[in-house]
Amino acid sequence: MLIVRYYFVILIIKIKAILIQENSIGRLILQRNFHVFLKKLTGIIGSLVLACIIFSCTSTPLPERKQTLFELIQEGNIEGLKERFSKESVNIRDSAGNTLLHAAVKQNNEIIIRFLLSMRANPEDTDSMGRTPLMLAITEDCLEAAKVLAEANANIFAYDGNNDTPFALAARKGRAKYILTAQTVLQQDKNGRTPLHYAAIVLDEELVKDILKEGNPIQKKDKDHNTPLHLVYKKTNHIEAAKIAALLLRAGAEPLHKSFDEFEIAVLKRNYSMRFNSGNTALHMMAKEGFLGFIRYLIAQGVDLNAKNVASSTPLHEAVRNGHADAVQVLLLSGADPNARDASSNTPLHIVMPKEKRIRIFTDLLNAGALPSLKDIYGETPLHIAARVGMDVSIINQLIRAGADVNERNKKGETPLLLAIDRNNIAAATYFVTLGADINAENIDKETPLTKAFDKGLETVKAIITPQNLGGRDSLGRSPLHIAVIKSCNTDILRFLLSEKKQISAGDQMGNTPLHYAVANNDKVAGELLMAEGASIFVANMQGASPLKTALTQVGGREGWILNQKTINAQDSAGNTPLHYAAEWKLVSIMNYIILKGGKIDARNTNAETPLFSAVKSDSADAIRLLLHPETGKSANIDARDFLGNSALHACIRWSSYDAAEALLEEAKLKQIALQNAQNLAGKAPLHDAAEQEQLNFIRLLIEYYAKINIGDETGKSPLADAVIYGRKEAVRMLLENGASPVQQDMYGRTAFHEAVNLGSLAIITEIRTAGGNPLARDSFGTTPLSLALFMGDTFVDTVVGTNPMLANSDGDSPLHIAVAENAKEHTLKLLLNKKYQVNKRNRTGSSALLTAVKNGRKDFCKDLLEAGADPFLTNNAGESPLSIMLSEQTDMIDIFANFAAQKTDVIGDTILHYAARIANAQTVKKLISMNKFNLLERNTAGETPRDVALRWKRSDIAQLLN
Repeated sequence: MLIVRYYFVILIIKIKAILIQENSIGRLILQRNFHVFLKKLTGIIGSLVLACIIFSCTSTPLPERKQTLFELIQEGNIEGLKERFSKESVNIRDSAGNTLLHAAVKQNNEIIIRFLLSMRANPEDTDSMGRTPLMLAITEDCLEAAKVLAEANANIFAYDGNNDTPFALAARKGRAKYILTAQTVLQQDKNGRTPLHYAAIVLDEELVKDILKEGNPIQKKDKDHNTPLHLVYKKTNHIEAAKIAALLLRAGAEPLHKSFDEFEIAVLKRNYSMRFNSGNTALHMMAKEGFLGFIRYLIAQGVDLNAKNVASSTPLHEAVRNGHADAVQVLLLSGADPNARDASSNTPLHIVMPKEKRIRIFTDLLNAGALPSLKDIYGETPLHIAARVGMDVSIINQLIRAGADVNERNKKGETPLLLAIDRNNIAAATYFVTLGADINAENIDKETPLTKAFDKGLETVKAIITPQNLGGRDSLGRSPLHIAVIKSCNTDILRFLLSEKKQISAGDQMGNTPLHYAVANNDKVAGELLMAEGASIFVANMQGASPLKTALTQVGGREGWILNQKTINAQDSAGNTPLHYAAEWKLVSIMNYIILKGGKIDARNTNAETPLFSAVKSDSADAIRLLLHPETGKSANIDARDFLGNSALHACIRWSSYDAAEALLEEAKLKQIALQNAQNLAGKAPLHDAAEQEQLNFIRLLIEYYAKINIGDETGKSPLADAVIYGRKEAVRMLLENGASPVQQDMYGRTAFHEAVNLGSLAIITEIRTAGGNPLARDSFGTTPLSLALFMGDTFVDTVVGTNPMLANSDGDSPLHIAVAENAKEHTLKLLLNKKYQVNKRNRTGSSALLTAVKNGRKDFCKDLLEAGADPFLTNNAGESPLSIMLSEQTDMIDIFANFAAQKTDVIGDTILHYAARIANAQTVKKLISMNKFNLLERNTAGETPRDVALRWKRSDIAQLLN
């Protein structure tokens, strides 16, 4: 019956073939060849009938066909698969080159996949397209299969025939999370890159988060020694880079410092507004570097866009100075003040930026409301700067249209026209003249644009002379108002001249204003009139003398009328009051006079400095005592702080004001105020500053007044660490002699020893080590001073470790362990071996230096250690020995071990050959036997030969080799 069915199927197939051959019955009919079709069909049916008759006469049935393992997998028949499965089945393939594991993946059957893996199916076998089962799973979106394979730590970086990998494909398809496990995130491709490296390269923040949830491969380096953080930092224009950098840092990535130091600290401290050296914020530093993405990130964190550093520069100043046009635009659009002034009163428009970026940056600043009329401390507007450096007429035109004054003078009495002519910028000079620039304006050297033009030649003269510019100032460059005051003109003339307000503060060739001359002549009437009209008592001339200084130093009644109710607490552009200046000029009697007339004793300037700071600047102990003990009213606050948190004692060190420091410390002692330990916003105490600047007399003075010698700043750095960082050898010695701790750690776990090695000063390294510094102290990332020195040369290594042969860290690692673990140079290891460290010392995990050398594949280290007497049988806490690791994983070291340990045994008498009998493969055993260095019949303490050991371990194939 089965045969009939079989031939019936054959009939159907034959009929189908005829139909295909003739295309269709319909076509046969149309072609009128239907009789041909009937003829063929009759022949087939006849054959079938004959076959049925013949086979009906026999009783032998056809055998029933068994399903293949691949068919069982396609049906999901796990039980049938288990029944049919044999040891050899795991390696079979179908005609397309697929393994059973590939077939199970196509069915997305995790149960069968787990069964096949349990039967040791190789997850790295490839099909005809070079795809591993995991690659196939990702390709076919068999996600359950992918998860199971990932749990088995399948290689996510296995390349297929198209040079693609499972991880790369999964990432492109948004399926990466299905193959991320605690094991797979630690995998590295042929370039040493982990999944985290690739997530960093493509700036995939969500992928980074997914990876960090599974594990922490954050410190792994690729073949180029790049961590994921290195790669993120290469894409500074993307805000995603900053976001990922913050994620990595908070997850424990080792900071890379350099250009990102302040950003990293701000992230780790979770304080994006914190201050660093010179008062800079992280935004200052990112703007300076032009790291656009990091700038956007910090702005998104709500930082102060207009924060000022110690030079009063804002981030916008730094971006402009370095020509980062995109950064300038982002800062302005985010609300940065385009008119912010630095300590020299420079606005961003004053900054000389790279030539190729000028037009764009000027345009953006002016569009954002930058005022081109503002002056710096030299009295220069941006227009002066433009003329000075020879900027294009297009930029000058922008400034003029925005309101710049073409005849404005700087403190040298120079106009932009004079500067343009001096720089041979004829186009700019011609343009200035058309705008009404004065060709007769003299500078302090009695030079005018016209005299300059004569010096330059006829072309320049023609360029600047017009019928309209025949008038102007006199030969001395003084305005009518200057002359009127000098000649003590009556008040009617003065008032008339004062209608031209610009003349009130205009300076002559010496920078003197009309008020200067009024004070010089002690002309009370003219002086009071000028001040009533807004004349500034603070404007300094070229000698740095202001009307105020002249009045207070020459007195003679001048102090009485210049210090009126309006001016007694007036402030200049830097916020300084008359009392600030009197203290700076050491005018103690005038200070007392100002206080009696109502001067504020604790008035603050724009840097939040009180007059006490001005007294410090001039190193006047008498001025300090007067402020702390005035004749009337409250005394000055001895613990006043500037805007960076610095005390007056900090200022003493900055200005090298020793007498002032003594006076302050003595007064603070009487008031029971610990001024010697005052810390600024960066956590720096006066001792930090003294150590950094190596002001030994200040260090000595502060110690005498019981300054905390180990006080830490915001990052935990001590004064000793700062002295080391800046290479201040004498300061280091003095601090150590007075009890500074050489083992104190900062927030990164770094000690002064780390900083000394990093600095590369052998003298300071010796000082720190001699004082008790620990060359094996580990920072937060496991780095020791010795680790840093290993690649700096043997002289540094020798200086760092000293002569103690028992040197070891708290984990029991000796310098030998560290040198091996850090993959030092061979000559460095030999140096350490010569220092007689215990070659067989084991650390906390029981590992010897030799065991680590074997695991790291360092043949040279193994040879040196074995030659020095290292024990190849010494086991760690996990039972591993150098010999067992060599025999199982590093068989290319057999010759080294055979040369130095062929005749050695462990404590129970086992030789290398006994160990090989237990764990080595046949090829390794054969190689050992071929060396003819081993006695096959040697017995251990239990009387066993290597062959006996092999038999005991049921390794009959090895035992046969050892016969």
